[in-house]
Amino acid sequence: MSDTKNCQKPPELLLLCQLFYPELISTGQTLTELCEELTARGMRIEVVCGPPTIMDRNSKIPRHIDHRGIRITRVWGTRFPKLNLPGRIINQITFAVSVFFYLLFDRSKRPVMVLTNPPFLAVSCALLRTLRIGNPYIYLIFDVYPDTAVHLGLLKKRGLLTRIWNRTNAFVFKHSAAIIVIGRCMRDVIAAKIKSHERNGEKIHNIHVWSDDRLILSARGKPNPFLEKWNLKDKFVVGYFGNMGRFHDLETIMEAAKILKEQEDIVFLFVGEGQKKQYAMDFTAKWHLTNCRFHTYVDRENLGFSLSTANLSLVSLSAGQEGLSVPSKTFASMAAGVPIIAIMSPKSEIARIVVENKCGLVVELDDHEELANTILSLYHNRKKLKIMGDKARRAIDTKYNLRSAAQAYYELIANVNHRPS
Repeated sequence: MSDTKNCQKPPELLLLCQLFYPELISTGQTLTELCEELTARGMRIEVVCGPPTIMDRNSKIPRHIDHRGIRITRVWGTRFPKLNLPGRIINQITFAVSVFFYLLFDRSKRPVMVLTNPPFLAVSCALLRTLRIGNPYIYLIFDVYPDTAVHLGLLKKRGLLTRIWNRTNAFVFKHSAAIIVIGRCMRDVIAAKIKSHERNGEKIHNIHVWSDDRLILSARGKPNPFLEKWNLKDKFVVGYFGNMGRFHDLETIMEAAKILKEQEDIVFLFVGEGQKKQYAMDFTAKWHLTNCRFHTYVDRENLGFSLSTANLSLVSLSAGQEGLSVPSKTFASMAAGVPIIAIMSPKSEIARIVVENKCGLVVELDDHEELANTILSLYHNRKKLKIMGDKARRAIDTKYNLRSAAQAYYELIANVNHRPS
């Protein structure tokens, strides 16, 4: 009788992530969408996060808020500008320390889901687990560290810090209840890291990234205010939406924009922020490009309108990043029915998805002439463009939507809930 009651009890989750609602940055928005969907399915969720980065540092933020049934608890952390690398690291450290003490005094039995951002956050979960005072935890990998830092030249491949980090990862993998990756190539990378622990390989679950396509679809058929606001009427818009980070190939995109600067009907639209945004703006000024427009993030309610301004959407990933990161911005553009040009290795998850679903084209890294020619080709072939856009939308409907991802998360979390602690 008691076993039946336990099975019927709604699963619980404590989510640890630095960025959450009302964040507009990709990770915060993605996790907010997931938790909203899981809560709608009956899951009881508390999110422990840091201060929002979209508000000024002097703003007072409630420590506890409820958002669509999700309890959000904000712990203390510094709020240095995100684009300042030392400040960003300090923000991550202070948040991780606050989370450790929160977990130390948490007496609930609910499982924890912890992200790779900040990259050392899961250490607290593993350490408390070994001391038998921590709850089972699911390790959600959005970015693979320290590999990403090594490829960016921030760390040496065989340096002391890299070796310590890899050993720490092995410690976290070993004590986790489950590991979630967001792509096939990422699964291969993580499986290779834990190959010496055969049982750990069974922990890996590949759950695709998603798009809240219902929100994006709500803009379809309505007048788009951004066409006039951003002066895009009668333009062929090549969009880049989201983070312009260190591991995105903005250089190839800007060189292609330079090649196409005489094509007055073609506009390159950049919506978002990131470390390379200033580079792109400086490049535009240096070469007097009038075909590039820059805007910051838009709120969630206007996301569908923003994405729908584009005829084409660009997604990029620098060399060596395949298997280490999967640009989630891809799925939002696909949900809007916009074809994708993937500027990255053909081996990467996004390139494979584009080819498998025939919803766009793949362009080699650093080949700005090929990118410019591909854009021109689609500019002159609107029929092909529409076919690819329809297939992008179909792929979201059948595979990469929030509902199917949430179901996979729900089943995994419920399974961990019902395991002996």
